Amino acid sequence: MNFNPRMTRMLLAGGALVAAPSFAFAAQCPEGYPSKPVEFVVAYAAGGGTDAIGRTLASEIEKAQGWTVPVSNKPGAGGDVLMTALKAMEPDGYTVAVSSTNTVALDPYANEGVNFTYEDFDYPGTAMEVTFGLVTLADKPYSTLEEFIEFARENGRATISTSAIALEIAVQKMADHFEVNLVAIPGGGAADALQSALGGHVDATIQGSQHIQQIQAGKMKQLSTLVANRVAYAPDTKTVIESGVDATAGAYVLFALPKGVDPAIRTCLQQVLDEATKSEAYAELMKNFDSVPANLGPDGALDFIKKQAADYKAIFEARNK
Repeated sequence: MNFNPRMTRMLLAGGALVAAPSFAFAAQCPEGYPSKPVEFVVAYAAGGGTDAIGRTLASEIEKAQGWTVPVSNKPGAGGDVLMTALKAMEPDGYTVAVSSTNTVALDPYANEGVNFTYEDFDYPGTAMEVTFGLVTLADKPYSTLEEFIEFARENGRATISTSAIALEIAVQKMADHFEVNLVAIPGGGAADALQSALGGHVDATIQGSQHIQQIQAGKMKQLSTLVANRVAYAPDTKTVIESGVDATAGAYVLFALPKGVDPAIRTCLQQVLDEATKSEAYAELMKNFDSVPANLGPDGALDFIKKQAADYKAIFEARNK
C-alpha cells in the first residue's frame, strides 16, 4: 500500500533523539520520556492489515514527535502469544502492543491455558473498527439476511465459513434467534474462509475486510452487517440488529500496555497515538481499507472490552454447565 507522509522525518544525531520541531503536536509527556525507542509489537504476522496499521502509525509518530518507534511482530494463537508476553513485561512505557479487542475480551474464556484477562492491561486507545459482514456470491438466490434464513429453512441448513470463535458465536446467535440450522465452518483464516465462499463450497461467509473488493467488483453481495451501524461500502444492507437479532461481532484494532505504566506516561502515549490516528497518512491507509480511523480512547476502549468480556464469559459459562 502507498502511505503518504505529512511531515519530514526527524534526524538522529549519533543515535540520540533530537528535539521535535516546533510544529509537532505538543503531547503532555513527562520530562525525559522517552529516553530510548518505544517499540510497537504487532500480534500478527508482517504484511497483514494490523501490521500495516502499526507501521503507519509508528512512522507518523516518528515524524511528528521525533521519537524512534521500531515495529516488530510476535504472532501466534490469534494474539495470545503477544499478550501473554506483554503481561510479564516491565510496565515502563517502552512497549506498545498492537492487537485486537477479541484477544483480551474473548480468548480468556474460549481458549484453555490463556493466563491473562483484560484486567491485566491498560489501553491507550484503538485504531480501527473491523466491520464484519455476512456475504455471499452475487448469483446466490438470496440478497438479505431474511432471505438467507428462509433458504436455510427450506433446505434444512445453510453453511457459513468463519475465521474466529467470535464469528462462530455470531452464527449460533442467528441460528438460535431464527430457530434455523446454520452451520459454522471454521477456516484457516479470513482468506481461507473467503475462498470457501468464492469457490461455492459454503453458502456464505463472515468477513472483516477482504470481501469489500469482491463486492466492489460485483462478485459478492452483503446480506447483513454484523456491527451496530450500516457501513459505507454496503449502505443499503441492514445490520443484524435491524433484523431483530444482536449477533454483532464487532472488534477494534487495539493498543495495549502492561498494567502499571506510570499515569503520566500513559497520558503521553494516549495523546501521541490519538494524534497519529488523525494524520493524513493514516486517513489514506483507512481509505485503502474502505474504513475510517476509530479511536475510542482509553475509557471507550475499556468500556467496549468490559461489555464484550461479560457477554463472552456468560456464553462460555453456559456452554460448560
